Amino acid sequence: MTAKKRLPARIHIHALHHLVKICAEIQRGRYPKKRDLARLVERDERTIQRYLERLRDDFDAPIEFDRERRGFYFTDPAWRLPEITLTEGELISFFAAERILRRLGETAEVRLARAAVRKLAAFLPREVVVDVGAIEEAISIAPDPALDSAPEVLRQLTRAAAHRQTLRIEYHSLHSGERAEREVDVLLVHNHLGEWYAVCHDHRSKERRDFHAGRILNLWRTGRAFEPPAGWDAEEYLKRGFGMFRGGKDVVVEVEFDAYQARYARERKYHETQKSEEIGEGRLRVTFESSEAALEQVARWLMSFGEHAIAIGPLELKEMMREKLKRAAAVYERTKNEADDE
Repeated sequence: MTAKKRLPARIHIHALHHLVKICAEIQRGRYPKKRDLARLVERDERTIQRYLERLRDDFDAPIEFDRERRGFYFTDPAWRLPEITLTEGELISFFAAERILRRLGETAEVRLARAAVRKLAAFLPREVVVDVGAIEEAISIAPDPALDSAPEVLRQLTRAAAHRQTLRIEYHSLHSGERAEREVDVLLVHNHLGEWYAVCHDHRSKERRDFHAGRILNLWRTGRAFEPPAGWDAEEYLKRGFGMFRGGKDVVVEVEFDAYQARYARERKYHETQKSEEIGEGRLRVTFESSEAALEQVARWLMSFGEHAIAIGPLELKEMMREKLKRAAAVYERTKNEADDE
């Protein structure tokens, strides 16, 4: 169902949320002052002045200032902020998103997304007719297992990345098995396959490191700001390596898929730098740029295809695959022998 009037001008969703709260406060008849409204939406009085002007100019809000009571009021108590007009498709998308979030469990990012959906729900028309049952039957989702990250940790990391703030973190390293405190400049908060990472300049190692947000046990503000390294480019950084594995010298990975697996590989993009080449008999060669330290992860990915994919290069990857497959075959041979002995 659509509302009576479309919003007259483009407005940021956060600003709209503030306008809704400001209007609701004025409608209570308490004659709030600018400082009261500023406290309500956690903004300064100059911002409140801009909001009031926006309400008058763009929404024709009948706002006046009562000099006797020294506060704002609506000359027409029945006036309301116009509702948002949504198409049927947009409404269905909204409710589909809500249903999906219900099924995703209680990970930190899902809780944050639910909070955002609840805020958006405040702007829906008063009457909405959507067959939610049909949506429930039409959509299903099975989330991958992921290490959860605390919502407060994600919030602090995001704030630090946005405001270029140095943090002190206590981090549990799976590589060393130890907990250690270190200072980091948070350059980017990145989600990869449902897992949250903080891409940082690590003061201790003097290198760029990816810290899993779920392994950050504590964090503290240092009160210091930083400037990103010269030439820092998040997109270029994420391209290098494979998944969240990177480091070492640059390498070019070449993989050949047989005719069976090539049917599926043609539909997928495994890497930002990927190039695909048809090589006859239905086979496909995929090439992408990576790094030496990421080859271990590339090898794990390749093993998921079994006999339907083979590493062509670099040489280190081919040797790695031979060793992994040899050890895997030995494990199965041993278990087979143990079963025969029984």
